[in-house]
Amino acid sequence: MRITGTRLLLAFAIALVAQGGVFAWVYSDLLYLHQPVPAITGGKATTFKTYATEALARPHVTREHLDTITTAASAFGSVDLEIRALERWTELEPSNTTVTLRLADLLQQAGQHERAETLYQQVLKDGKGGSR
Repeated sequence: MRITGTRLLLAFAIALVAQGGVFAWVYSDLLYLHQPVPAITGGKATTFKTYATEALARPHVTREHLDTITTAASAFGSVDLEIRALERWTELEPSNTTVTLRLADLLQQAGQHERAETLYQQVLKDGKGGSR
């Protein structure tokens, strides 16, 4: 069988479509979280929770994805996901006082007073209590 230019292009196109499909399937959680928050919160909470949980299980998540998760989780009233996302965010950016205080405030509201106090003390100890 002779490979012509047309057959080669057809094979290339099929491979490209297959690769795109696999990419979309493997990264469906991160692609979903790339939407604007109003689009996410306009959908089902269960869909959001599924994709957010999958994303948080990944070893590498961007700050933008974590911001989307925390904002949408807050809108859906999913305190556990919001806490998990903020914890990951503080691991990614340990010197981000705003995120640390946001996590401490949320832990305080969730009744996890000792963990919240530890974070508040950490912020004060680091001397960043006044710079948000």
